[in-house]
Amino acid sequence: MAIIDRIKFEGAPETLVWKFPKDNIVKGAQLIVNESQEAVFFKDGQALDIFGPGAHTLDSSNIPLLQKIVNLPFGGETPFSAEVIFVNKVAKLDYKWGTKSPIIIEDPRYRVFLSVGAFGQFGLKIIDSRLFITQIVGTMPEWTSTSVLEYFKGLITTKVKDIIANYSVRQNISIVQLNAFLDDLSKLAETAIREEFNRFGIEVLNFYLTSIDIPDEEKRKIQEGQFQRLQMDQLGDDRYQRMRSFDVLENAANNPGTTGTLMGAGLGLGMGAQMMHQANAMNQSSGMQQAAQPVAPKGIFCSKCGTALSSDERFCHKCGNATGPALCPHCNNQLKPEANFCASCGKPVGV
Repeated sequence: MAIIDRIKFEGAPETLVWKFPKDNIVKGAQLIVNESQEAVFFKDGQALDIFGPGAHTLDSSNIPLLQKIVNLPFGGETPFSAEVIFVNKVAKLDYKWGTKSPIIIEDPRYRVFLSVGAFGQFGLKIIDSRLFITQIVGTMPEWTSTSVLEYFKGLITTKVKDIIANYSVRQNISIVQLNAFLDDLSKLAETAIREEFNRFGIEVLNFYLTSIDIPDEEKRKIQEGQFQRLQMDQLGDDRYQRMRSFDVLENAANNPGTTGTLMGAGLGLGMGAQMMHQANAMNQSSGMQQAAQPVAPKGIFCSKCGTALSSDERFCHKCGNATGPALCPHCNNQLKPEANFCASCGKPVGV
């Protein structure tokens, strides 16, 4: 069994946590800790003494907790078993994050669901080595920056989704317009995730949302909705609906075979029915105006050809019929040829 008398970090520069591969340590061994590192001694699963940067000779004076547990009875050369884990505490600012699959969010202004992609960058720094190892790393031999991203990507995605949705609703801003508010969104996101990272001994540094991406075809949906809303604001709901009705009917007229099936296909969302109703109302109005016009002058009519006669005519000046007046001009009652007054209403037939 090899006796370890020199302990130092031998991991890659980007490694956050690295476990010294051997655990047979002798009292008096040299522990070398680089700048921005800490070395944590573990014994039987417990995190005990922590050493900062520098060269340390391991004896009873500087490893009191470990010495208490090990309780060496045979002098300084007696080996003991302990794990040494190095923690890199350098602030790393180039962590890049992004949503691997789109986040489905409903746009609060136009009521359509959009596929949203969010991307950004942030920094991290381990501030509590003991907490970070015990809560996250556990018994793994090393942890890298990639491991951190994999561990926290679900948390970041969830928080960013909630922030985007809530911010757009509170401010009544379309999701398409949110790229103009990335600074506000970044601050909200950093605040939301900071507490969760702190629970594991990590400090969040400069969390940024750098872009919010939406597919082009979905952007066109919003642009069409903006144009329609502008038309509604300028024209008013009634005039806008009438305009849309004419557009639908015109398109149907320009496409053979669609006119007859316009109502059956439900085109125009009921606009065709509204147009039919308006047309019927116009026809009824026109019919009433025509009915109000007199179809014949007021007077006595020939019983044979219907020609209007004056009160003193006993023969029809058109057909020569000698029937005289036949119908009362007031109540249309049948008259005798010699009658001067209607036997039904009593009014003079010549008036």
